[in-house]
Amino acid sequence: MAVVLTACLALAACTSPDRPTVQSDEVELPTPMRTIEASVERAITAVEAALAGAGERLVRPTAAYRPSEPQSLIQLPRTIRRVELADPDDGYVVVYQAPSPGAAIELAEDLAEYLGSGFGQTNYVADTQFAVSTIEDTIVFTTWSQRRSDDPQRAQAAFDAIAAVGTPVEIAK
Repeated sequence: MAVVLTACLALAACTSPDRPTVQSDEVELPTPMRTIEASVERAITAVEAALAGAGERLVRPTAAYRPSEPQSLIQLPRTIRRVELADPDDGYVVVYQAPSPGAAIELAEDLAEYLGSGFGQTNYVADTQFAVSTIEDTIVFTTWSQRRSDDPQRAQAAFDAIAAVGTPVEIAK
């Protein structure tokens, strides 16, 4: 009986209302968008239309994703989608919200420069291809790697469809 009483007291001490709690589902990066802006919705719709032409669809990801990116994009609001491919680590699409169309172009060029740099390259497997484009005040970014893909033909077709959306920004490797 003393053992049961000790266990109950220990349990009560652990669940005290004065004890601080951490609720990890409430801790988020400051940049994901809680409300999707109209221009971001239009960019997502354009990507969805391009993917539909390739027989693919865009879905909300089930896992967190944060690409390697330059300092200038870290605090930029964004929304993440994923092409519904066999490999759960494949097909991520990031749509960043820039303050203006001009800023979107500048930030997309900054992203392209970063991805073409030695440091930017080290954060992705060697055969990774990148697509960066702008649509109004948004930046659309996706990657593809044949080595990492479970279905390279589908992943390549999805990548090509997304790369054709918006105004492309050249990435010099």
